[in-house]
Amino acid sequence: MRMTLVALVALTLTSPALAKVPDPRFSQCDPVLDDGGVFLVAPRDVSNAPLSFEEVTLDFSASPVRLYAEQEPGTTVDCLRRTLTRYTTIQGVATFHPRFAIGCADASVLVTVNGVWLRHVPARSTDLDGDGTVGVNDVAVFANAFREGSVRPELDFDGSGGTPGLGDFTRMVKGFLAGAKASYCP
Repeated sequence: MRMTLVALVALTLTSPALAKVPDPRFSQCDPVLDDGGVFLVAPRDVSNAPLSFEEVTLDFSASPVRLYAEQEPGTTVDCLRRTLTRYTTIQGVATFHPRFAIGCADASVLVTVNGVWLRHVPARSTDLDGDGTVGVNDVAVFANAFREGSVRPELDFDGSGGTPGLGDFTRMVKGFLAGAKASYCP
């Protein structure tokens, strides 16, 4: 009996922990990354249970997006790999407030949980030229598209249908008035 118990304890202590694997069918994340906005990722497993304290990564390496070197506390920036990482809360939600410039119209930002693919999403930024601030050049590009009614998904900051509208104009003005400069990852 004692040998069986010792063997059982040894097996338990030496066996690898079972990883919590996200299931994209049940997991949720916001459809668009918004510079300075809120981006939520809620991974769930195959039984639709929330995954607590798991690593969520936003991978920008296949996009033209430029990451700020400094992000909010709790977010890890890897400038070399061009990623942002946070952990889910006990409720199973990771909340990002990503800071970046130069958005992408296509869904080229990869969202993973524990290295498992969850989604690809587009990214939007009011700093269109990537100079670290929303300046006159950014406003001019936006104003031309707004005036012409052009379909420009990268300028549709509020996700209202692909063309710049009043909500997007408000975001652009807010960014311009903020006037803050940022330093990007090298």
